[in-house]
Amino acid sequence: MPLRTSRVLIAALSVLFTACPQPMPGADGGNTFDAGNPTPRDACSGGCAANQICDIDTKTCVDACGGCPVTDGGPAQTCVKVMEGVFQCKPFAISCGTDVCQQGQVACLGGACSCLSSLSGALDTCQSAHKWCNGRNCANPKSLQQCIPGDMSAACPANFTCQPVFGDDLAVCTRSCMDDNECQRGEACSQVGCLPLGLFRDQECNQNKPAPDGGWERDDAGAILRITVPVSNTCLLKDNAGTPTEGPSTGTGNCTYAVFQFWNDGVYPFDTCRPPGTATEGQPCKDDYAAGALATQCATGLQCAKTRGGDDGVCLRMCNAQPPALGFPPSPACNMDEACVNTLRYTDPNSNSVLGVCMKKCNVFDAMKATCAPVGTNAASCVPTEASGELVVSNSGDGICIPQRPSINMIGEQCSETDSFRGAACGSAQLCTSVTADDSATCTGVCDVECNPADGGTGPTRCATEPNARCTGGKTCRRVTSTSGARVGFCL
Repeated sequence: MPLRTSRVLIAALSVLFTACPQPMPGADGGNTFDAGNPTPRDACSGGCAANQICDIDTKTCVDACGGCPVTDGGPAQTCVKVMEGVFQCKPFAISCGTDVCQQGQVACLGGACSCLSSLSGALDTCQSAHKWCNGRNCANPKSLQQCIPGDMSAACPANFTCQPVFGDDLAVCTRSCMDDNECQRGEACSQVGCLPLGLFRDQECNQNKPAPDGGWERDDAGAILRITVPVSNTCLLKDNAGTPTEGPSTGTGNCTYAVFQFWNDGVYPFDTCRPPGTATEGQPCKDDYAAGALATQCATGLQCAKTRGGDDGVCLRMCNAQPPALGFPPSPACNMDEACVNTLRYTDPNSNSVLGVCMKKCNVFDAMKATCAPVGTNAASCVPTEASGELVVSNSGDGICIPQRPSINMIGEQCSETDSFRGAACGSAQLCTSVTADDSATCTGVCDVECNPADGGTGPTRCATEPNARCTGGKTCRRVTSTSGARVGFCL
């Protein structure tokens, strides 16, 4: 029984985002589109906007400046990060140097016009142009991003249309289709275009339920039982009627996210089971599930970590990045010498599972751990950042071995990506960051502030042999944070 039902008015399929809709009956009695309400999530999940910080007590994104003053007749101001952990109120940018800023570009960053965004999508300054912030510029919406029907100045990509999947006020770009063959792997054709299978009834991520004797549990009729599993697990592949197409097992599919982005409501990830490709751990991958692209789709148990720019990345093992709760360790877990990296910076309000990837642990101040082995054929940098994504700069020097982008820069050179989870843009023991809002981001070396005391002393005895303890080239070790006990500083 196909997921795609007979074509009727698009409005009949639309699901109100703020209500609990009834499933839409299929014309042939088969599975139907049944997204329902989005799952509640931590308000800071996915990261706050570039001019916000997360209030850990209320778990909400708040203005990092505490609100910029409004003066009669004076220029409007917005909050801008001028260096790591430091924010200031700056006038809304009309121009930066000789560059005239476009609609949605509200700030001068690195001396150039820039839009402001967050990983969650909420508070994207390009909303005023019905677009999305991509780097410094406002770009047209892409697949599953909110769009405005009929707005050709901010149109969806070729072969996509802006459809009211969640109601007229929450339309998203979907691939146009007449049947399932026109959709990507793990998608089905509906009246509003191709949608991830996880949005349809009976398409949950399932595994067969193991029995204590090593077999599989069965019901009274002898049918093998199935259990629903969250993201980061493998899952049973199914046909369009929701029936598994592979024998009793944990499945060969990958339970991952289908991510919807809305300007005012942020990111809503849905669990969905994607068929595996043939790319193994450490091999290149792309966020492209076309039937002819199996070679760049990750194999069973792997997720594409987008570390090479855009939709390109490296296949890494899936893991559960949710912090432990009530004494239950997250599963699946990484090896002891690895960290589960929350590359999307999500949190699960049910303390269940968040999709992460396994990367080797490192420490920029430890001679035995400061060097990273390649990930497949990709060189990796030891970046002193937290795997949880909560702190951009770790306090202790602990970090993770992150695959490098296709090209990296040297210390002092301008770099292309300040979010290290999107690939290391600099060498080991460096971060791509800017000191002020007027400076471009550059590769900045780190140092141990305890080895550079203000009184001119030598610091603890470990400083004599510790790598990256002190700065070179006439630079001074500057404290990055006022957090008590924090050792990591910047060489400036």
